[in-house]
Amino acid sequence: LRLPASGQNNAGGIALVLDAGDPLVQQRPVQWAAEQLREALKVRGFATQSVAQLDQAAPDCELILVGSRGSALGRQVLESAGAAVPDKPEALGLVRGKVGTRSVLLACGSDVRGLVYSLLELADRATYSAAPLAALGRIERIVEQPANPIRSIARLFTSEVEDKPWFYDKAFWQRYLTMLATQRFNRFNLTLGLGYNAPRNVPDSYFYFAYPFLLSVPGYNVTARGLPDEERDRNLAMLRWIGDETVARGLHFQLALWTQAYNFINSPDVNYPIVGLTPETHGAYCRDALTALLKACPAINGVTFRCHSESGIPQGSYEFWPLVFDGVARCGRRVEIDIHSKGIEHRLLQTALKTGLPVNVSPKYWAEHMGLPYHQTTIQEGEKFKPASGK
Repeated sequence: LRLPASGQNNAGGIALVLDAGDPLVQQRPVQWAAEQLREALKVRGFATQSVAQLDQAAPDCELILVGSRGSALGRQVLESAGAAVPDKPEALGLVRGKVGTRSVLLACGSDVRGLVYSLLELADRATYSAAPLAALGRIERIVEQPANPIRSIARLFTSEVEDKPWFYDKAFWQRYLTMLATQRFNRFNLTLGLGYNAPRNVPDSYFYFAYPFLLSVPGYNVTARGLPDEERDRNLAMLRWIGDETVARGLHFQLALWTQAYNFINSPDVNYPIVGLTPETHGAYCRDALTALLKACPAINGVTFRCHSESGIPQGSYEFWPLVFDGVARCGRRVEIDIHSKGIEHRLLQTALKTGLPVNVSPKYWAEHMGLPYHQTTIQEGEKFKPASGK
């Protein structure tokens, strides 16, 4: 629902002052969020000018000042209002105060994300308030900070037929990622390779073993048979674009590669068999493919791995995972390694830590059979307790 334009009583307009002396304000996500606010006000019929300094704004306009809590103008407004924004990650403030004799509404943050959230909060109110100017005018002091440091959502690609349309749809991605930022998610996880619990009986392998669907790795002749080179290149370009759009909104972009298996057992009719790999070249290929992928998509902030047997790699494969983790380290920048907790062992964790990169272990938030939307009504045959013979 978008309410109709209502700016007929806004004679002086609205001035959005992006503090030129504040380096956080110049960051791309803040500039993007400011544009979202400008567009929201424009749709509602308000004339909005953007200026870099207060004295450039018309004397009779409403002033929205964008600045971090530590900037000179930000501190001045906060002090005039007797307010404070905590020095905590992603804290935001919407505070009415003064700069000299002029009343301003300060959209403030402790960091880039805090600034993004403050601007998107105003854009949301401008979009959905019956009287946007009155709604903005009623804001005196709103200071908030997140309760959870990571607020993530994952989107799974599991079907060529069902998922290709949205994967290639740029208009969808722009709306979707903007929605995530507006609702204050701070992480988006694009998940590949989670369509099956094991690499057996696989009819649809699109993005299941993801590397050959995204790039050709020099030194290896590895392909997904039947996939045109043009489509492979399009997939990589799309992944790069999705990553860029994600970080442009201040979100962390996580890529999950849940499957490392290339040999699909009991899968004679798989649509895209992987060819060109052997057990001897498998680990080195995954390492080099991962390095090439991270270099080609610099917006990827972290990679999630399923390191137990459901990934297609047997438990205790200590010769394989050091190669994969080294593939992350070789990209030459800080990329988070996130390991699914099931089956994790001390030795595996130490292997990841040796890269010198940040390492997370992500447990399941709830048991698979106890979480909404359903509750398991019976015990699966394979999970039933079987007493020892004769007891």
